[in-house]
Amino acid sequence: MSAATPTLPSTSSALPPSVPTHSSQGPPTLSSTPLAPSSPTFSPVFIPPAEDPLLSLLTNIIMRDGKRHRAARLVTDTLSYLHSVTLAPPLPILREAVRLASPAVKVVTLRKSAKNLPSPRALNERQSTKQALRWILAASEKRSDKSLTHRLAKEVVAVVRGDSDVLKRKEEVHRLAVVNRANAPRR
Repeated sequence: MSAATPTLPSTSSALPPSVPTHSSQGPPTLSSTPLAPSSPTFSPVFIPPAEDPLLSLLTNIIMRDGKRHRAARLVTDTLSYLHSVTLAPPLPILREAVRLASPAVKVVTLRKSAKNLPSPRALNERQSTKQALRWILAASEKRSDKSLTHRLAKEVVAVVRGDSDVLKRKEEVHRLAVVNRANAPRR
């Protein structure tokens, strides 16, 4: 038994040598297909590892019912689609979108002497990043595409371009915090 499979002359010039072609002897077997780890099947772009803190946070926000692998696959597919749309590395684009959408403050309602007063609170970096990712996901849910990966990638591009509802929401929160800065706690 030889490991090489005979190829048809008409298709051998059209396909690269790493792609196995079917012969008249039946489907290729496991020993006849090349298992080259250097040829990715999803995209030619480098997809960052899942240990990246931003991607891990995004995966945790997307995850439902403990299905982390499914959420990680959605994040990877989103990055791949983002690369195919922009033809640029996807992680810097995602980081820029999160940086632009991150709020510096949040407004909480405090009850003081029978009155409810909105009071601004500063957010740390992780809280503001998480809020930005939540807003981007919520805005992507309003889009008309069927796939979450397409909606999310298009929303990230819209945030970077500056024509997203996420940026309007951030400005609204900051404006509300400035208006109610008199109710801020004094330290």
